[in-house]
Amino acid sequence: MRLYASRFRALVALLLAISSHRAAGSTTCKTLLDSDSTLANSLASWTETDLSPIDFPTVFKEIDTALPWLSKCAAAIDPKAIYTSLASSSTVKKCLTTIENVNDDLSTAEGWASFCPVLEDSIVPCAKAVMTDTVMDALNSVDGCCDDFLSEVKTLFGDSLDEMVIKLAQLSVNVECSERTYTNLEGVSTKEMCGYSAYKSFTFIDSKEVATSVLQNMLQIPNEHMCAAFAGKEFTTTNDTTATIGFGTNGVDSMGICVEPIDSLMQYLGSWKIFSETLDVDGTSVSLSELFSSGKSIRGDLLFKYATSEKGLPRMGLRATDAVIVALGGISSEDGESNTFIEDWFVENLNNASSYGKGVQVHIPNNGGCTFSDQSITLPYGDIST
Repeated sequence: MRLYASRFRALVALLLAISSHRAAGSTTCKTLLDSDSTLANSLASWTETDLSPIDFPTVFKEIDTALPWLSKCAAAIDPKAIYTSLASSSTVKKCLTTIENVNDDLSTAEGWASFCPVLEDSIVPCAKAVMTDTVMDALNSVDGCCDDFLSEVKTLFGDSLDEMVIKLAQLSVNVECSERTYTNLEGVSTKEMCGYSAYKSFTFIDSKEVATSVLQNMLQIPNEHMCAAFAGKEFTTTNDTTATIGFGTNGVDSMGICVEPIDSLMQYLGSWKIFSETLDVDGTSVSLSELFSSGKSIRGDLLFKYATSEKGLPRMGLRATDAVIVALGGISSEDGESNTFIEDWFVENLNNASSYGKGVQVHIPNNGGCTFSDQSITLPYGDIST
């Protein structure tokens, strides 16, 4: 299986498009309930579409009630301006040109050795500049309409929006592009990027059955058994069963010390205040902090139930999407289609997959404290404080 860096193009292009928005402010903040908001007017003009059939107060009522800070900020966004800014920005053009020229084979050590300098020296600095110089400027240029959104982000994630995005980017690059020095199974001193170490450590997977077993076991690694699990040793899962993941088998090295930057990333995610929230899943109280806390876990079926809960945010957003499509004539009940076809599709597919969640005690391993005296690692962004 070959992995190519070019697969990242669409994702980065989307990030840059969103990042390039400079919105014009208004003295009175509107919300998604308003048919004459900046967002609605911009979409109508840009797509040359009559949005009057959409009953904005009804379609977006749930979202506005559940996430008023998001509703107010989203309504102030001008997507047409995003596109215009993207098309004219020399910074964005430079980034996209760099990405277009990347076509490294990420299933090889050479591919990662070529890709990582581009990621570190061009793509990440470019995204950082756009984030700090454009995104935050845009959100702060709508007469306070996004202030509540920015405050909520700070509350939920512990960092400001730009700090969070930059820190996530740097931690992720540490996961992929830290250079590992070790002696491989053949006794040869080796240097390679952690992205390659991680990729090849999973090459023991040779069937759907093995992949399913690996996924279930990786979703049930306790903090105290993180080091053993990633070394391919026997460990006790959060479901109190004995398991072994095939790392270090078939003559392929485990990822070794590269688990350290992965651990740092997981610790940062676990520090987010949003994981202090408690969900009500059909009368069952679910504390999201148990995903990361030592000795804790969450039943997999409860996570599926929340995702498919009628009052949950996922279905809330899909209902609004369905309503907009129906209002604009994108689908008609006369065609035999349901007016909630996207929501129905989502629920059906998750219900079909929910059987995988039964009997699984989900936990995200972190703070494992793994040590590797015979290996060393160089982090592109150093030890980032979480």
